[in-house]
Amino acid sequence: MDAINNYYHQLTYLAPHLVLTVGILFAALWNLFFPKAKGMTPIVSLIALGVSGFVLATQMTATEKLFGGVFTVDPLYGLFSLLSVAVGMVVVLMSMGYDHKFGKNTGEYYAILLTAVLANLFLAGSTDLIMLFVSLETLSICCVLLSGFCKRDLKSQEASLKYLLSTAATTATLLYALSFLYGLSGSTNFDTIRDALAVSAGGNASFFQVLLLTLVLSAVGFKLSTVPFHMWTPDVYEGAPTPVTAFLSIGSKAGGFVIAIRLLSVMFAQYQTTWIELLALLAILSMVAGNLIATAQTSLKRMLAYSSIAHVGYILIGLMAGGDAGLSAMVFYVMVYGFMNLCAFGGAILFSNETGSDRIEDYAGLIRRRPLLAIGMSLCLLNLAGLPIPPAGFFAKVFVFTAGAGITQPFLGLPLGWLLVGCALVTSVPAVFYYSRVMITMIVPEPSEKVANLPGPNQNRPYVGSPQEFPGLALIVCAAFVAASGLTCVQPLMQLSKNAVAGITRPNAPVGLKLEDEPHAKKTRDFLSLK
Repeated sequence: MDAINNYYHQLTYLAPHLVLTVGILFAALWNLFFPKAKGMTPIVSLIALGVSGFVLATQMTATEKLFGGVFTVDPLYGLFSLLSVAVGMVVVLMSMGYDHKFGKNTGEYYAILLTAVLANLFLAGSTDLIMLFVSLETLSICCVLLSGFCKRDLKSQEASLKYLLSTAATTATLLYALSFLYGLSGSTNFDTIRDALAVSAGGNASFFQVLLLTLVLSAVGFKLSTVPFHMWTPDVYEGAPTPVTAFLSIGSKAGGFVIAIRLLSVMFAQYQTTWIELLALLAILSMVAGNLIATAQTSLKRMLAYSSIAHVGYILIGLMAGGDAGLSAMVFYVMVYGFMNLCAFGGAILFSNETGSDRIEDYAGLIRRRPLLAIGMSLCLLNLAGLPIPPAGFFAKVFVFTAGAGITQPFLGLPLGWLLVGCALVTSVPAVFYYSRVMITMIVPEPSEKVANLPGPNQNRPYVGSPQEFPGLALIVCAAFVAASGLTCVQPLMQLSKNAVAGITRPNAPVGLKLEDEPHAKKTRDFLSLK
């Protein structure tokens, strides 16, 4: 009886996942039996996400290891899961103005989207290699299907194929790394693996330590789109349906960030000197390449793709800084950046619905025909650039850069912290240029041919019931969040971020394993100590 009660107690923590599962079943089956009432599918999807988010909000302070440590409910899981659900709701709103391009398959689209959000929830709480792999692959498969959902669009099909091939290569690399970890520790649990790896820590990193960290970082780097694992990002962002691109830009990365925290700051805590050096190289390459290449783009979606690569480089500075200051700054940045980016993609959907274009030059003079759209997009673009107008993006960068300046580890003969911050500040200059270019294009020039053909703001245009209705609502929600984040909610959001990472520590000494008692610990030490 005690075992049954304990199982039921653990199962209550999965209530958000069960709610989403019901929503998935509804979305998948409703159109099959009631094809004439397919408009109910996105509404029920929103309800499922909303209920799931409400339950997650009640679990924000819980700390519980479920099912033998396979899954962990803690504030970090709660915050990133809540972010994933919020992003999912915004993407559903965007999709409601875009799903006319999906034909008869709208039910399948929303079912796959909810499955991707569900996979993110499991990924955020994964503390076991098997759970990690299953969640990550479920998310990847959903993203592949969503990227190619416009079946008659060759760019969409190309995006899906490129994402599939890149995912396959990453999966092989990840499995190789996981096999190492299991073979060396005899367990798939994160804590047990950490303890096994801890016995070999100290001194210079061996070849096998570096190899193991490289394999893990390559898998994480692909999910986060860091250079040089970013090659799929521009083509997929451009070719995928715009709501899917919006989800890929932050929704699919949310779980990646929390896994990066758990793997590097917890499992590989004893090797932080080594992985910080490797991660610093990825961050610098991402900031430089992402910002420089973005300046040459003519497509708004490709520009946002390269800018997202650069932003990942900024966010990783917080991960390398570690501690409460660094990790909380990282979490705050992810939240604010997510809604800034969603706002930009919401504007892109509204513009493309009326013009069929995403070329930056076609946005010329948009403020004369769509003043609210131009102002909303400009607000988020200025925040993405890190300018204090309003200061949400500015505060996010200040918090991360301040934490990064405290990294004292040497790198190439220089203090790593100041090297990272200096690189971030320098590469922010081209970022200000290309974001401002889009804003100036919308405000200063005469209207482009596509904008000139749009009805004027004073003309009678049906809005309610049009494809513009719900993407417009999504844009308003995101812009309001960004404005509030910079003006009134900085302290609450920062406190929420600090609470989320309060339990994440970097142990300074090996714990849990004794060499004389644990054969796997001895094997790990002997193998990883090889130079």
